Amino acid sequence: MSDGAPDSAPEPGAVPPRRPPNPPGVGSARESTTAANGPAAPPTMAVASREENSPPALDNYAEFIARLDAAAGKLTPRRDALATALGAAELLLTQNQTGLELWGQRLSLISQLLARHSGADKARRYSTLRELHDVAAKMERMFASRTQRIQDVCRSIGERRDQIITSLFELEKSRVKLTSSRMLALERENLRRVADDLYLSPVGTGLGFPDPDLRESLREAREAIILAEALLEVKGN
Repeated sequence: MSDGAPDSAPEPGAVPPRRPPNPPGVGSARESTTAANGPAAPPTMAVASREENSPPALDNYAEFIARLDAAAGKLTPRRDALATALGAAELLLTQNQTGLELWGQRLSLISQLLARHSGADKARRYSTLRELHDVAAKMERMFASRTQRIQDVCRSIGERRDQIITSLFELEKSRVKLTSSRMLALERENLRRVADDLYLSPVGTGLGFPDPDLRESLREAREAIILAEALLEVKGN
């Protein structure tokens, strides 16, 4: 091959360098999500946040107290009505007892007069006294029967009124017990929250100035609160 002839064989070209995989750039989706959400919270903080955001327990005490109040509200008007009816019946009983006593005295007086006028010459007066005696005896029997019936009515009304009064007393006693139990439950809940607030994670005790006895003091405080909670539980039962 001459010097002026071009070289027909091509030269081997240079191989371009291989590009590395794309690293996550600044402001990418992964970094932006992490930056927006902030650093992950410690486990203790996450548990505390879940407890704070959890819905409060259903307060059944208010429902039962409302049922007691509703039952008492239905019985109270009946008690008042029976008390009014009993007062009227007792007044009527007093009046009939007075009538019974008066007619009894009249019957006794007429009987004495009849004993004195048993002669034949006083037949007309005897007949009049006999009629008065019959009337007095009839009125005495009537007042005695009426008095007995009114006494039965008073006894029946009094028994029903006493039953309602007893029920109202039991309702009020149950309401006081539920209210006390509710207050004890609230106190236990407050103590439990205080005990939870006193809990400190290992990371938290090392922050700030060192206090080696802090954990032990917090543990003693939690134990004291737990014992107080148990005492409240026993007293509540």
